[in-house]
Amino acid sequence: MPQKEKKAASSNATLADKVFQELRRDILLGVYRPSQKLLLHELKARYDAGGSPIREALLRLSWCKYVLMEPQRGFWVAPISRHELYDILLVRRVLAEEAVRRSLEQGDEAWELEVLASYHRLSRIDLNDANVDLQDWADRHMAFHLAIISGSHSPVILEVMESLYNRLERYRHIWFDPVLPASKRYSDEGEHQAIMQAVLARDAERTLHLLDQHYSHVMQVVEGLSTEAFLPR
Repeated sequence: MPQKEKKAASSNATLADKVFQELRRDILLGVYRPSQKLLLHELKARYDAGGSPIREALLRLSWCKYVLMEPQRGFWVAPISRHELYDILLVRRVLAEEAVRRSLEQGDEAWELEVLASYHRLSRIDLNDANVDLQDWADRHMAFHLAIISGSHSPVILEVMESLYNRLERYRHIWFDPVLPASKRYSDEGEHQAIMQAVLARDAERTLHLLDQHYSHVMQVVEGLSTEAFLPR
């Protein structure tokens, strides 16, 4: 490939990654709502990019289940539903049990330090702060849970679990919605600290019990939400 074409391909790839990150963020923040059609000319203007990097970013987002693609019709933000959320949480619950048991059996000192460090990073963010950066919290939250199971030495489980966490991100704006009364929003009631302590104690049964309570807490928050919370706004 001629040098000029190589540079053009590299530039397109870099721009596509930028569009992917920014569009993903906008979907998470609700700039584009569930089931909303994504118009190519609007995306070009918003992200200052041509058709090729925009389409590449949309394809990548469709692989992540953030966007739906229909041949000859275009792209839409993927819908969300209570049923899908329950399904994701159930699968995460089932996979976590095997991964946690293996991690607690096989994890070494470096794994323990990563669990401790990832918890510390997560605990530095106060969800009750009016100016909290929820994306930063979500990134640290996912890192903490992935650190726990990283000692399992199973790349497949880690890949699937990371995919599930990324899909759960679609629902973050619902249970953190500032419009909701504080009693209905998700809040950390010391559960992550308790999970971290059980993990470092290598207590598999207590760790799994606490994780189960953690998942149940999220489900209880969801149960308290109206059907309208899952509809496009």
